[in-house]
Amino acid sequence: MYSIGKFSKICNIPVKTLRYYSEIGLLNPSYIDPVTNYRYYNYDKIQISKKIKLLKSCQFSLATIKEFIESPDHTQWQSILEHKMDELNNQKEQISQQIEELSRLKAKIEKEASIIPGPLVSSCFMEHRQEVLVYTIREKINVTFIDQLVKKLFDRIYAFNLEVTGKHMAIFHELDLDQKEVDVEFLIPIKGTSQKEDCAVLKGGTYACLTVKGPYSELGVGYERLIHWVNKQHLTPVGKAIEIYDIGLVSSKFNMKDIQPDLNKHPSEFVTKICIRVIKNDEDSQN
Repeated sequence: MYSIGKFSKICNIPVKTLRYYSEIGLLNPSYIDPVTNYRYYNYDKIQISKKIKLLKSCQFSLATIKEFIESPDHTQWQSILEHKMDELNNQKEQISQQIEELSRLKAKIEKEASIIPGPLVSSCFMEHRQEVLVYTIREKINVTFIDQLVKKLFDRIYAFNLEVTGKHMAIFHELDLDQKEVDVEFLIPIKGTSQKEDCAVLKGGTYACLTVKGPYSELGVGYERLIHWVNKQHLTPVGKAIEIYDIGLVSSKFNMKDIQPDLNKHPSEFVTKICIRVIKNDEDSQN
């Protein structure tokens, strides 16, 4: 006979489970030593354990399995097993249908993805930009609420009756992908003086630039290409990169009373310029 530990390994059933089966009378030990209280199982119990595992895997309850093992009425149990087989076959057909439907959906998604063009990224170029007065708003927010921050900027522009003189821009000071938070600053060129509250001067100088045509989610491609090019040209970035929204976030002919994101544009039509002020490496000591 086998000790409970050996029997557990042979049958691949935890010792704790064997003790529980013994408590409910499902699988009793063949012999219990009256002195040591050790439990022992003979070979026949291995066959019973196999039946228990099989019936359990077929979703029979332990109470039903106990009845099955103890009942001498094989005819009754043949009927029950046939019913369970029919039930499992039905589940099998349902699962097969679900797999087919998922496969069709997967193929459809792959087909749609293949016809969606990727972002069109221009070649990198240098550009001299004049310093410009901007009205700014900066907050650390969840990325989900970026549109609301843009709307807040537009509302203030209208409320303060500021005259917009150029495309609006954004600077992402910090991005926490784990928390989905961004420290973002939106800027829009205005006419006036820097004495106004929440106004600043965006520095002029030499900027490395490129444009990305496509959704904002693809701008990362542009950032990578621009930084690689800047390094290759032996230039040193100064400050954070600026996103300038040429087409997409605001209609080109907006009404001051209705300044809002341009929802009529498809994301594939968005055009964003990414710029970063640079200096030559030999200018580092002078700036």
